Amino acid sequence: MKINQLVHSTDLKSGGVAKAAFDLTEAFASLGISLTTIEIPSSNCYDCTTIAHGLWQWPGLVAYQNWRAKKIPYIVFPHGMLDPWFKKTYPLKHIKKQLYWWWRQGEILKNAYAVCFTTEEERQLAQITFWPYRCREVVTGLGVNSPPGNIDEQKALFQKAFPLTKGKNCLLYMGRIHPKKGLDLLLHSFSHVNNKNSLLVIAAPIDPKDKYYQKIRKQSQELGQKVLWTDMLEGDLKWGALRTAEALILPSHQENYGMVVAEACSVGTPVLLSNKVNLYREIIEYDAGLVGDDTQLGTDILVDHWIKGKVQTRVENAQKCFNEKLHISKTTEKIITLIQEANRKNSN
Repeated sequence: MKINQLVHSTDLKSGGVAKAAFDLTEAFASLGISLTTIEIPSSNCYDCTTIAHGLWQWPGLVAYQNWRAKKIPYIVFPHGMLDPWFKKTYPLKHIKKQLYWWWRQGEILKNAYAVCFTTEEERQLAQITFWPYRCREVVTGLGVNSPPGNIDEQKALFQKAFPLTKGKNCLLYMGRIHPKKGLDLLLHSFSHVNNKNSLLVIAAPIDPKDKYYQKIRKQSQELGQKVLWTDMLEGDLKWGALRTAEALILPSHQENYGMVVAEACSVGTPVLLSNKVNLYREIIEYDAGLVGDDTQLGTDILVDHWIKGKVQTRVENAQKCFNEKLHISKTTEKIITLIQEANRKNSN
């Protein structure tokens, strides 16, 4: 079996879409299946079933055009880009997207063999954003691969790189710096933490010119050494941070999946989430962490639960959640089944 996946960018700093493409490549390779990632359009590369990642960019359009020309089937991962949060937050952009939806994007989804959603929550939210909405919906999940490396070595490497973490109780935020992530709420909540042994670690790619970053960095300066900024972490440093943390926190206003949630659970680190992170139902189901509103009060309560030690007891639950629900092998199996079905129907 040969499959192409089309993605606008493979730069991991760009967020979850690139991470999903990377993890799927690894997962398919472990099964001996060639999954070729293409991030620059080329008419010579579309001779097999295609996975198009994201909306509004070239991957879906190229997959659709290839289907029209050669009847080669494709599936689409919207990756949360149909979430109504964007409609409410950026109404002018939504109008432009609705126009494109009428012209092309709606047709791309309508003619896909399947539109793959990472959670049931994402599937339900997608139905109320654009009109008309017609597609074959499939909840495939997403997930990540098993964590690599040596536990003790990774933790020691992280603590050596950031000595401030030694002997501290670390609460970890890991992700992009963006207004939708709720970092302003988190920093405000942490300003009320009086325990000198508590440390908020913010592992995020830093752009000094970004105005939102400038705003929250100034906000964090008032907290002194209660906050550690590490910039983006990769490899063993990233896994060391996830293993060192007592909990991961993600107080987002919108989060399609949250790959870092799956990564945290994979190493048994419980999570504190807002109920706008679409994985929150899975976390509740397995009692793998705690969930609150994406408000200041909701974030305050989550941080307070961590201070009082109410989330740290859920290590085994987090690990079980990963093994049974968030491992990418489950998604890989579903995608393979979809592609086999599509190819059979295409050959008849």
